[in-house]
Amino acid sequence: MTDPTSTHAEIIARYRRVAVLPDGLFFFTFPLRRHAVDRLGLAPGGRVLEIGCGSGANFDYLVRAVGPSGQVVGVDLSPDMIAAANARVQHRLWSNVQLIESSAENLQLAERFDGLLLFAMHDVLTSAVAIDRSIAHLKAGGRVVAVSPVLAENLPGRLLNPVVAAVFRRFSVAQTDREHPWRLLADRLPGLQVERLGPGILFLACGQKP
Repeated sequence: MTDPTSTHAEIIARYRRVAVLPDGLFFFTFPLRRHAVDRLGLAPGGRVLEIGCGSGANFDYLVRAVGPSGQVVGVDLSPDMIAAANARVQHRLWSNVQLIESSAENLQLAERFDGLLLFAMHDVLTSAVAIDRSIAHLKAGGRVVAVSPVLAENLPGRLLNPVVAAVFRRFSVAQTDREHPWRLLADRLPGLQVERLGPGILFLACGQKP
């Protein structure tokens, strides 16, 4: 069994290098981020949890969705990512965004949330403990949206699988379930809907806590 402490240390080391990269380098993800937040179906005054918030690239969409009376809680294991996200929050003067430095496996919050976002969080998606702890923070009926790379099943997407595999190696410690990263979510959320995006190398999964 993999030692979680060792895994977390590796994740922190990897994202120390990623945290300094500008958002503009990932401009191609902006429409996908907006689409993912839209699928959460958040209402003004709602409460949303993002696990693996990184530098806060999704916060603009999340804050807009819940409005000034709502709450956004961003969680990340990486202190460097939390620092970058905090700089964004301070710059935008958001008073309803809370940041927490924690692993998903160890997260403990008193609040219950209307929505949970997992964006490019393969290490969370493939950890049963992390998924169970994340879903536990949702209200009954709360929605989960997960977006991440996936190895394509069909052409032409399969031609890009070597690139996708390189992305997994660069950004994820876990290398399991690369063909079906939503498996643990599907086991826990009856009726989980999964759609492959573009040539099939990305997926969006959307479900609801019973």
